[in-house]
Amino acid sequence: MRHNKVGALMTADVVRAGYGTPFKEVARLLAEHRISGLPVVDDDEKVLGVVSETDLMARQAEARDPSEPRRLFRRPRWTPGSRARQAKAQARTAGQLMSRPAITVHSDATVAEAARVMARHGVERLAG
Repeated sequence: MRHNKVGALMTADVVRAGYGTPFKEVARLLAEHRISGLPVVDDDEKVLGVVSETDLMARQAEARDPSEPRRLFRRPRWTPGSRARQAKAQARTAGQLMSRPAITVHSDATVAEAARVMARHGVERLAG
């Protein structure tokens, strides 16, 4: 069977998180449902961004090692990338952890169109 439209491949029962969903709950949802990412939605179910396993790993990688002695003063070298990594390291909720904006395609888009969007934006998942 050949699927031409994205809608034929989309799941109807979407696992999602709210903006304020705690980090640990996001990790639990991903593990429990055996998925690698989920959309973050507002109160009106509008997609705000996406949290992926990569976002969770980035948070863990950037978090301070509790066994490391604390420095009294450390002068940070701020770059756009380091600011984003630091924000992820301190994230406590899905909204703080998510990658944004969510890259979306309409369900009427062809699979080829969706693949081009994913390649252009360097993402592994799309929101519908």
